[in-house]
Amino acid sequence: MTADAVDLAIVPTLDARSIAGQQMLPPHQLDAWPGLAPAADDDALARIGSQRIWPATGADRLLDPDAGALEASATRSIAGQEVFRAPLAEPETIAPTVDPAVEPVVAEEIPTVGSQGYEIGEEHPEIHESDALFEARAALELGAVELMIGRMSSQQLAGYRLLAEATLPYVDGDRFVDPAEYTTTNAAFHDYLFHVTGNTHLLEAYTALGVKGRMSEVLLNATWCHPLCTQDHMDIVTAFESGDRDTARALIAAHGERSKQTMRRAMADESASRKPKFVTPGRFASKVVIVTGAGQGIGEAAARRISAEGGRVVVADRSEYARAVAADLAVDGPGAIAVNADLESYDGATEVVKRALAAYGRVDVLINNVGGAINFKPFTEFTDGEIRAEIDRSLMTTLYACRAVLPTMTEHGGGVIVNVSSAATRGIHRIPYSAAKGGINAITASLAMEYAPAGVRVVATAPGGTEAPPRRVSRGTPAPADETEQEWFQAHIDQTVESSLMNRYGTLDEQAAAICFLASDEASYITGSVLPVAGGDQG
Repeated sequence: MTADAVDLAIVPTLDARSIAGQQMLPPHQLDAWPGLAPAADDDALARIGSQRIWPATGADRLLDPDAGALEASATRSIAGQEVFRAPLAEPETIAPTVDPAVEPVVAEEIPTVGSQGYEIGEEHPEIHESDALFEARAALELGAVELMIGRMSSQQLAGYRLLAEATLPYVDGDRFVDPAEYTTTNAAFHDYLFHVTGNTHLLEAYTALGVKGRMSEVLLNATWCHPLCTQDHMDIVTAFESGDRDTARALIAAHGERSKQTMRRAMADESASRKPKFVTPGRFASKVVIVTGAGQGIGEAAARRISAEGGRVVVADRSEYARAVAADLAVDGPGAIAVNADLESYDGATEVVKRALAAYGRVDVLINNVGGAINFKPFTEFTDGEIRAEIDRSLMTTLYACRAVLPTMTEHGGGVIVNVSSAATRGIHRIPYSAAKGGINAITASLAMEYAPAGVRVVATAPGGTEAPPRRVSRGTPAPADETEQEWFQAHIDQTVESSLMNRYGTLDEQAAAICFLASDEASYITGSVLPVAGGDQG
């Protein structure tokens, strides 16, 4: 076929003006414009309808071949407004706007845009990593199946079944009875198959995955488990006993998927547990708030709520968990920094305030949350060193932090200090701790009186027993050495519950609610007061 024939076949004269064979657009001859063309200004190419569209910098460079390349912003702008975002090839980090010496500023990562237009990392990367881990384990186990199916001795099969049965007591239906013990027995079950292969390369590849360690982290506080996980263990052993390769392979693949679902659910539950139950939007907008002991427990709960309510949080803690909390808050909140410091020294307290000022220029609120009983026993059993440790932990931390922050608060015309005391000012088997918290109440009353003329409010909460996940960093409480020490420890728990009119422990959200109320402008006419948050126990 000739080129002319192709053109006629593609665009016949009639069909180009027709719909369903009906001519809709009759031919019309347009003559050339008879008038004069308008004179072009130097920047005519930068205008539409006499309206300048591109900024002078970009247009002038466009018109002048000697001016060099266009600035990147000009090529992406219309009327001076940047419209097209610069393409990203690699993740960038936005440089902090504060003094770079203030190390714990959390930077923001700009997501990479993939070739199909979606953002890489829309789903939490931990989920992808977890999925990949169990996919890799399943792939290695399928290799172990090929090596061992029909080759395990009766003794090995008996050991394999015992390990499968050992996981059963720790799951009831779809609920974990004890996630830590399940993690241990589950790891023993999966480890066994790789050990009996005698293939060191396969075993080393499996060990390098670190499945048990990852499960220990994620399932620490998990409650839900896929209801078939433990039954899978039993069925896999049965498949090995009968030499059924296809069933064994199918079960291992299915078990991998169920393990992924269990881990996903645990991560989702953990993420949900971090979100404050109660939120008053905007209550701390533009406020800068230091929260001490914010790496876990009540301090972390208060920090998360303040961030959710618009506050910029200084997460102060001597543990590295402060960084993780600050990183979380920086994702959705207006800003957060982590400061690692030992608040049992005045130098540590001043370091926190110094870094807060370097990052944000002021401190509006200080929440003194650091503290907590270390030992639980009759007073005469305490050593001199143990008494000193309780006072340093639960009294001096607050005293030092108040001393460090008051100069900047008075200089800026006011602020709020919220101290966290305790209902244990009337409690048994922790007398040095009770004395320290009684001192907190005295500090609160006296500072409120002394600094009211400077515009500083000083208040406190007195929490009762509070439910919380297991501490990630221990206060140093020794495990009971014998039945007597266990009875001493249990006695203080019983007394705490009995002293509450509600006969229960409080929650982290309930404690954070009281702290945040007193810290906010809603409590602007409250100072010098200690608010019991203990289900009716007045302390």
